[in-house]
Amino acid sequence: MKKGGLFDFSNKIRVVRVILAHLTMLFAVLVLVLFVIDRVNSAMEFMTSPLSRWMIAILAFLALVSSVLSIIALWDNPDKRRRKRRGFGADQ
Repeated sequence: MKKGGLFDFSNKIRVVRVILAHLTMLFAVLVLVLFVIDRVNSAMEFMTSPLSRWMIAILAFLALVSSVLSIIALWDNPDKRRRKRRGFGADQ
């Protein structure tokens, strides 16, 4: 298997980021579906139920953690990584 591919589980932080991204997308779609159904039939009260409030809270938490991990990944200097790959070292 190629290193750095889609199914490379050697980098644990990358795996966590991928799982968080997928969970965030899943909860976002779920909240959007509940929102649309609530607009069509407001008597169902999907957006005001306690379960929906928990879904929104989980979505907010996952989005926050996923964003923090993405920002940390962006802090890594790509030029520094590129020089290390070429073998020039970080000081040049």
